[in-house]
Amino acid sequence: MTRFLPGAAAEFLQHYARDARQRWSPEDLGAQEAFVRGQTANADWLDWSTESAALQLLQASLVATADGLGGRHEAILVAGPIVELLDPEALFGRAAGSLRPGGRLVGIMPCLRDNSPESQLFAQLAASTFWPYYTAEELTEMLREAGFNPVPEISRFVTVTRFNQAVLKDELGFKGFSQVFQQLQSEGYDPMEIGWGELRFVACLRPI
Repeated sequence: MTRFLPGAAAEFLQHYARDARQRWSPEDLGAQEAFVRGQTANADWLDWSTESAALQLLQASLVATADGLGGRHEAILVAGPIVELLDPEALFGRAAGSLRPGGRLVGIMPCLRDNSPESQLFAQLAASTFWPYYTAEELTEMLREAGFNPVPEISRFVTVTRFNQAVLKDELGFKGFSQVFQQLQSEGYDPMEIGWGELRFVACLRPI
């Protein structure tokens, strides 16, 4: 299921490609690319990180149909706009249905480090303003509930400080994050204390 305001989602997708270069440093993006290459090399894998894939998956979710992206694969990459716009439980469920037995889900998902007061308030405000964000621990538990076994030696939370800085400097085309940061500041919280980052993970689909 989707949990976003349509206007916010359209604005987010409109600016995503440019905003990504502000939200992540060149070093962040390089590390993401290396992670994906290392986990998908020599595999028959499906890429759900693109904006076109996000649109197909969102449309399929809205009308409760198959995603139309075809087949069963050894691996699926979940990253890019879809991991923020589509509810993780729905995303993981669709991925499970598109993987071969024993297949693996490779993910890069923006999330929060923990439930610190700043992070918790950010999550609450984001959910009411555009869509929810979760902690790395919550996402890991959702993976398990969807039938996946996260690989602990590979999966980890990575801090992304560039995001907080870009929002505070108003460098993003999507203004939803700025609105939330302004609300945080008005309530006496420091947005730089939000534990923002991403969960990079590999999770294997459990046999039925």
